[in-house]
Amino acid sequence: MENISNAFDGLIEVIKDKKCDKHAKPIRYVKDLKTGQVFCPVCQLEKETDSQLKTMQKNMIIRSYRGFLQDNSLIDRASTFAYSFDNFEHKAGSIEEQTYKQARKIAGFYYKNPKKNGNSVFFGNAGSGKTHLAMAILNAVNGSSGDPMQRCLFLNVTALFKEMRAYIADKVTNKWSENYATEIVSKADLIVIDDLGAESADGNATKFVQDILWEIYEANQRIITTTNLTMDELQATYHGRLVSRFLEGSHGKLIDFTKINDKRMWK
Repeated sequence: MENISNAFDGLIEVIKDKKCDKHAKPIRYVKDLKTGQVFCPVCQLEKETDSQLKTMQKNMIIRSYRGFLQDNSLIDRASTFAYSFDNFEHKAGSIEEQTYKQARKIAGFYYKNPKKNGNSVFFGNAGSGKTHLAMAILNAVNGSSGDPMQRCLFLNVTALFKEMRAYIADKVTNKWSENYATEIVSKADLIVIDDLGAESADGNATKFVQDILWEIYEANQRIITTTNLTMDELQATYHGRLVSRFLEGSHGKLIDFTKINDKRMWK
């Protein structure tokens, strides 16, 4: 009792004729001299400890969801993580503003319907903002306090196939096997597959590439695809059934960037 009293020294007064019998050795109640509240100091400490543990558990859960994006994504440049709706440049009445509004609407769909499937496709010119808005959607959903929370994932296809080829060459120090890739994709609630087509520079995707992509799009049906290819070029590059997977559930979630020029060359 003396040690407990010392923890509240100068703040409480021990009530000698009132004890708390919840403990093996009954503890005297105390009075908070500031508020007048009477309580058992051990019960109070237990309550505060329990509250702290619940807060820690909650923070760990939040970290496991929000940290999933940073911990498991494959990007081509670190600045990609900073893309948001707030820093997407668009002027009133411009085509950029139209794509911005469309992307915000798509973000709303994924946020409000965490269990509803439906892919999205952003297609058009290089440097037109596709990757920026796709990551902006992930950051908006990932940073929200939705219930349930959603795990987000960003996979640049060039980085992905580089990692997978590294695994084939060295299975000891590399982890991105086909099974690992599909496992990570299946754990995510919302995914961006970025720059589809870059892995098939000659315009003809190999069987290896198409088989891997098939497994990825089979493992998750909440994927935002960005590509510099037109719809006709997608059909020419990939098998028809794979293109069908890219577009599955994408009604109302296709954004055409073909009328936007490459903004990166002016920066």
